Amino acid sequence: MWRKIALYLKGTRRTTARERQKHGLRTSEGKDPMPYPAYVHLAKALSMSDKPEHTAAHLFLLLEWNMVSRSEAVVDQHIDLFGVYNDALLVHLGPSKGDQDGSKHADHPWHIYSVPQEPAICPVLAFSKYLVTHPHVLTGDCKVFDGSSQYERFNTIMREIVRSDEHAATFVSLGIKPEFFGTHSLRKGAITFAACGVTVSPPIASICIRANWKMPGVMNRYIRFEAVGDQYVGRSVSGRDRLTEDFAESCPYFDFSQYEPAEKERR
Repeated sequence: MWRKIALYLKGTRRTTARERQKHGLRTSEGKDPMPYPAYVHLAKALSMSDKPEHTAAHLFLLLEWNMVSRSEAVVDQHIDLFGVYNDALLVHLGPSKGDQDGSKHADHPWHIYSVPQEPAICPVLAFSKYLVTHPHVLTGDCKVFDGSSQYERFNTIMREIVRSDEHAATFVSLGIKPEFFGTHSLRKGAITFAACGVTVSPPIASICIRANWKMPGVMNRYIRFEAVGDQYVGRSVSGRDRLTEDFAESCPYFDFSQYEPAEKERR
């Protein structure tokens, strides 16, 4: 019975794809992955804007790309789930589509790195700018992006920039078609860039773990999170050049040793 249903659905999908192709429509569904150059251009447009709401949108963009997460995970991210360790910004993920109770990655922080060579896509710099303009985030028990409808707000801002007269032609030349672009394009683009952006890409297992994907068969049982692999993914997806010494540059370090314990906790 189930085999017959599966064969029927497969045939239906094949027929649908042929009909769509015959009429000049896309055979694939969903949003297209955002190319890395388009991501950089969008980040620059947001970072150079003088609109207050673009400061939050800039951080949202960089966090979703570097965390390789769905937009919902970024929206729900609590400020207390962020931390620092040496030269990395750490973030612990809460419950997600692939981890309903939030226990799968409770002890596995994602590593996010600065990009000194390109300030517009540096998540550490964007986070600093955001906290300067939103200091209340550090004083209370709240999400990084407080308020309602943050996802809709960010999606609207991105679409406005992509379709604006100032940037539309550039995005089209970079492979972005507005009708096939959305926030999920960032997650797809980041994963594609980490896996295929250069020949020395991180292990696919580390990318799958970062993306919170279940690996097939026994691999999901035996391959576990390892900080080194996640650090490699974090540096790769950040935009650092993997073929130069800048890739391993350790900058900046977060050293709070000179502060009192209470001040350390606040920082």
